[in-house]
Amino acid sequence: MEVYIIRHGKTDWNKECRFQGAKDIPLNEEGRAAAVKLGERLKDIHFDEVFSSPLSRAYETACIVSGAALQSAVPELVEGQGPRKNELLTEISFGEMEGVPFDQWMNTDDPRKYFFEKPGLYVPPKGGETFESGCERTREFIHTVLEPYYKKNPDARLMVVAHGAILAALMCVLENRGIDNFWGQGLKGNCEETIYNYDGKSWTLVSEDKPQVNPYMKIIAKEATASAEQAANAVRKGGVVIVPTDTVYGFSGDGDKIRSIKGRSETKPFIQLIAKPEDLRLYTDDTIPENLLSKWPGALTIIVNDKRGGTTAFRCPGDEWLRHVISLCGAPIYSTSVNRSGKPVLDTEAEIVKEFGSEVDLIITDGDKKGAKPSTLVSIADGTIKVLRQGDVQI
Repeated sequence: MEVYIIRHGKTDWNKECRFQGAKDIPLNEEGRAAAVKLGERLKDIHFDEVFSSPLSRAYETACIVSGAALQSAVPELVEGQGPRKNELLTEISFGEMEGVPFDQWMNTDDPRKYFFEKPGLYVPPKGGETFESGCERTREFIHTVLEPYYKKNPDARLMVVAHGAILAALMCVLENRGIDNFWGQGLKGNCEETIYNYDGKSWTLVSEDKPQVNPYMKIIAKEATASAEQAANAVRKGGVVIVPTDTVYGFSGDGDKIRSIKGRSETKPFIQLIAKPEDLRLYTDDTIPENLLSKWPGALTIIVNDKRGGTTAFRCPGDEWLRHVISLCGAPIYSTSVNRSGKPVLDTEAEIVKEFGSEVDLIITDGDKKGAKPSTLVSIADGTIKVLRQGDVQI
């Protein structure tokens, strides 16, 4: 018997990196589109039965993927048709903390912070469910639903559609793992499947989509241990990170990906951040006036003639943490404001996470930046000092 295990499509709370738990949050359009795409990929595979969590985001995903026709805007199917709801597949509850953004969940001394990193030490918020309880529920589902199905039809193929944590519990039981290894290879991505085989005696993992970069693990406080190392590692791997600077928050990382996220013109250059003022000598032969160089490190951007025959804007930021990130990268890193092109610059953590949380590899938080001025921008490319933008540093 073969069992396909699928996580539901995305919701707005997924996009905003909020813990959903047992809250009934519906799919968004991105989630529905992903379910349609998965359904197309699986359309030639026959499923004898489809089981779903009763929460709408899972149930609608199951309906779309399995090809069941929705009877109304609220997916209610004719009795005996379509996915079968099972309460045992309801997502693990997070109690009074449901709806809380990940950074607020993690930035605490409460043992809930161990949710992903050290699941064996996790203690749920008030009113929440333990991992042990989730495993007991899925064990009951296995013993009362899945395994009895084998006796009826050893060649059956089943689909199970549910949620990130309860599916982790299900796989934890199927693979006989302890709570310390609750997450196994990682959180399942939305609309990704894992396939198991059951021979009447034991369960075997057949295939598993590559685990996603955990979206809830990519929001890290600046003061967290090794935050600079994590930011630099993401940049070195060709990712996109949002980091606090000495002015506003900025995108750094792969330039093409940043342009795609922002909708930025390919001809519009980025500022490059350097770790030390003297590093500028590696990239230009221009003589930098002392009254400018003395402002570094600081919120001053200087456009110079670069050694490749063009011009480049450089800044040595005043933030020591950011200079450490640049140093770890071993080369200048791009910087540009956090906004869609033509839209206002975002200056609060909540706005940034909501707008870009699902599109970048890492967000380093350091409080809101309301009222922060951008860097002062000057050009010395023609041999004179021209102030192109008056910012935080007076010239």
